[in-house]
Amino acid sequence: MSGFSADWLALRAPADARARAPELTKRLAAFCAGRDRLRVLDLGSGTGSNLRFLAPRLKMAQSWTLVDHDEALLEQAAASEVPAGVEVSCRRLDLAGDLGRLDFSDVDLVTASALMDLVSADWFDSLAAACRAAGCAVFFVLTYDGVMAWRPSDRLDPLIRELFNRHQGEDKGFGPALGPEAPKHMARAFIAEGFRVETAPSDWLIETGERELHLALLEGFLAAAEEIAPARTEELRDWAARRRRLAARPEARLRVGHEDLFAFPSES
Repeated sequence: MSGFSADWLALRAPADARARAPELTKRLAAFCAGRDRLRVLDLGSGTGSNLRFLAPRLKMAQSWTLVDHDEALLEQAAASEVPAGVEVSCRRLDLAGDLGRLDFSDVDLVTASALMDLVSADWFDSLAAACRAAGCAVFFVLTYDGVMAWRPSDRLDPLIRELFNRHQGEDKGFGPALGPEAPKHMARAFIAEGFRVETAPSDWLIETGERELHLALLEGFLAAAEEIAPARTEELRDWAARRRRLAARPEARLRVGHEDLFAFPSES
């Protein structure tokens, strides 16, 4: 499984926190209320942004196990400030090849942030089956859904979106990635496993004051598009040059579509 740098995770963190669907977070908190202690498994935890966001909002004793393949990111996650009564442990594991090594039997909640569009359908279905066998709830947030909308617009924006979405469907270490199809696939898979599923949009809205993030995303979209269509490199780079100039305008905006999902066994 390929990873992300701590700098990138820090840059995107404010947009991530702002984008999360508040109604689903409240539904999760209500579902978990009344337990003596909530046992949480956080997949692809990175530096612990999911922990830092959710732990204070669940308002109960919690035990979190953070799983990531990157030891340096886990070290940062272990240093996260958490509310009293929240215990944190870290486990270094390559989720792409070693999902079967995780024990779900003592887990109440499996969560992940910005991960599920990178995994394959087979990998995700195995995860859904493991969650069903354990009878645990799931809370997967910030899954990319294929939407990319710029303001002001440019004539090549639809092409960039198409090429980027094709790139997102390539192998990210788990096999052919779900990419923009991930939100629909997740819902279908959990319904098939007998879960009740609730979803809500959690789009990134990148505003004028976030030019650094805006430009970082632009460069990422450009690199992906060039990989898919190398013969159009000059045209794509011209688009990027226009976009950099547009990003300096006060009306510059970028929306990147995501979806959050909360699911739990129907007998819960």
